[in-house]
Amino acid sequence: MLNFFAARLPVEVKPTEKDRIEVEMKRQDFDQLFGATLRQGEFSGRNENRVTATNSFLVPETVLSVPNELKDTVDFAYIPRPIEFYGASYRPPVEDILHLRLDDVRAALNAPRAHRQDWTGRGVKVAMVDSGFFPHPFFAANGYKLVASASPGATNPDDDPSGHGTGECANIFSIAPDCTVYGVKSGPSAATSLEAAIALGPDVMSNSWGFDVDVRSRDQLKAADPNFFNELVDIETILSDAIQSGIIVVFSAGNGHHAFPGCMPQVISAGGVTVLEEGALEASSYASSFKSKIYPGRNIPDLCGVVGAAGAPPQKNHIMLPVPPTSELDGHNFPSGRKKTGWGIFSGTSAACPQLAGAIALFKEIRKSVGADQARTALIKTATDVTTGKTAMGDKAGAGADLATGAGLASVRSACEFIAATV
Repeated sequence: MLNFFAARLPVEVKPTEKDRIEVEMKRQDFDQLFGATLRQGEFSGRNENRVTATNSFLVPETVLSVPNELKDTVDFAYIPRPIEFYGASYRPPVEDILHLRLDDVRAALNAPRAHRQDWTGRGVKVAMVDSGFFPHPFFAANGYKLVASASPGATNPDDDPSGHGTGECANIFSIAPDCTVYGVKSGPSAATSLEAAIALGPDVMSNSWGFDVDVRSRDQLKAADPNFFNELVDIETILSDAIQSGIIVVFSAGNGHHAFPGCMPQVISAGGVTVLEEGALEASSYASSFKSKIYPGRNIPDLCGVVGAAGAPPQKNHIMLPVPPTSELDGHNFPSGRKKTGWGIFSGTSAACPQLAGAIALFKEIRKSVGADQARTALIKTATDVTTGKTAMGDKAGAGADLATGAGLASVRSACEFIAATV
C-alpha cells in the first residue's frame, strides 16, 4: 500500500499506531488520485463557544472513491476537518447580576470620545506582569494585539491557571484598543519579572499586584524583616531606573491591602470607584486607601479606575472579563453557576490599574515625550470628583481631593485633551 502511493505520487505517507495511514499531498496530486471536486466547508452555527486551529477547510462534493489498487487494504478515504474546541467564546454570556461590560467601563471613563478623536494607543507598547496570558478568542475577534512571554523561571506564558492576567489585560484594550500589550508571565522573583518586562522596551507598565506590607516605617520593616527589606530596595531601584528612563509605571493600590510598590511616590497608584446601576459614582468599598508609612507624606491612591463593590458573593458592579475556560476565575460571581464559558465577573484595583495604563498609552500616542509627572498631572487635574462612598479602609469620599479616591475617577478624553494642549 505504501509502495503504491510512493510509486503513483510524490507524497509523504505517515503510518499511524493503529494501522491507519495519513497522506499529505498537493492539490494537483489529490485531483490526480481521486478526481473529486472540493468545496469550502462550514462549521455549524449552533455553538458560540468554539475555538479552531483554522477558520476554513475543504470538503469533497461526494464521497472519496478509493483507487482500485487499494480497495483490498483501504476501507475508505476522507479529508479531515479541524477539531472544534468548545471553550471560550469571544462573546460574554448573560448573567442575572448587576455587572459591567467592557463597553460600560469605556463609557464610565469617558474613553469613547477620545477614540473618536483617533486617540487609540496606536504604536504604543504596554507591558504587564501577571499570572499568564491566554490567547482568548475575544482578543482575536476585536483585533487586539497581545504578545505573551515568560519571565525567567515561569512556565508557558499562554497558560494562565488563575485567569487574572488574561482578564485584567482586557482593561488595557478597553481604553487603548490599538496599543500592543506585552504580557509577561511572572516568575518566582518580582524583581526579575519586572526586569523582563522592562527589557521589552515598553512605554507604559501596568502592574496589578503587590505586597501587603506598608504598615510600618522603613526602619521598622528593616528590623522586622531584613530579607523583604532587601527585596523592597531591589524593586525600588529597578522601578526608579525604569521611570527615570521614560517608562510610566502604574500599580494597583490594593483591595484592602497596604500595597507596595503601589505606595511608591514615583508610580501612579490606582484606586477604585464603583459605577452604580443608575450611573452614579461612589468610592469602592473593595479598594484600598491609606497614608504610607514607608514613604511619609505619600497618600494612596492618586486617582481611580472602575472597580466593583465588596460584599458577599456574588459581588455586584464588577466587570465581565475574558478568562481561560479552565481557570479559577472562569464563572466567578456567576449566579447561574455555569462553568467553561471563558468569562468571569471580577475587578478590584487590578482592573483600575490597566485602565489607567490604557489612558496613559493614549498620552504616549499624542506625545511620545510624556513623562510620569506629566501623565500624573493630566490625570489628576481632569479627574471626575467622587463625593460619596467609602473604601475598604473606611475612608469616606468628599468634595475635592480626598484619601478615599485621590483626585477621583479618571476622565480619559479630558486628560488626553490636557496632554494635547499643554505638553
